[in-house]
Amino acid sequence: MRIVVASKPTSAGRAGAVGERVAARLAALGHDVRHIAAADYRGQLEQSRFAMTTADALVVVGGDGMVHLGVNIVGGTSKRLVIVPAGSGNDFAASLGIRSAEQAMDGLEAALAASPERFDLVRIEHPDGVELAAGVVSVGFDADVTVRSNRFTRVPRALRYRAAIAATLLRPRHRTFRMRFDGGEERSWRTLIAAIANNGTFGGGVPIAPSASLHDGRLTAVLADEVSYPRFLLTLAKVLRGRHEADRRLHVRDCESVEIASDDPVTVCADGEMVGRLPVRCTAMPGALQVLRAP
Repeated sequence: MRIVVASKPTSAGRAGAVGERVAARLAALGHDVRHIAAADYRGQLEQSRFAMTTADALVVVGGDGMVHLGVNIVGGTSKRLVIVPAGSGNDFAASLGIRSAEQAMDGLEAALAASPERFDLVRIEHPDGVELAAGVVSVGFDADVTVRSNRFTRVPRALRYRAAIAATLLRPRHRTFRMRFDGGEERSWRTLIAAIANNGTFGGGVPIAPSASLHDGRLTAVLADEVSYPRFLLTLAKVLRGRHEADRRLHVRDCESVEIASDDPVTVCADGEMVGRLPVRCTAMPGALQVLRAP
């Protein structure tokens, strides 16, 4: 089998080394392997995409950002994805039962021999193009946290997301969004929390949408009402513990598509990466990702 291994040397300080081990193990199993470890996301995406034109499977080594890169290469195609979690946030891998890089490496041979499993993706149309996502698309407080966490380069990666939450709490910002679900009537929503989930968790295990499914062909929107600062802190505490879906100030809605716009400049984040700006249209892509994993 022709396999591309993509790893990011700076991810959690060890993904590059893990990528080398993965590539060596695959080569020892008799596969034709090319290992790509570009220093920046754009270079990694371009080089890996080009290499995949003649390959059968893509192995991504890293966190959710590398999964994001992988789905934007093989999503919606007949190519297969293998995930070796080696980042600070491994939410998508965890949802598949892949808990560690060692577990994934031990199961490489079985994974490559297994039948592919299909999982849903999110298609994100924004002013600068189209991007795919595996986990959660965020435009509210959670997006502000993602933007800030990417700037916290001096904070250990394992602590970066939680540190960014604490810093963003100092100045949370309500925004007014115009939203349309499944082509219905447009509604204005002023909120701090606005996320469109395909996977149930993000940010290294924050259960933003416990009821979300990777198999139902639908997205799960999570939106909070405008609340006072003390009430927001209580709501956020519930979100962090996954106990927010019963809160009457927080609304959870399943949909196949959602359009989001705002008069404010808003960054759109997905899978822990900054992907664009509003307005966006997010659409469920049922079964668009083929994953290989050990039984």
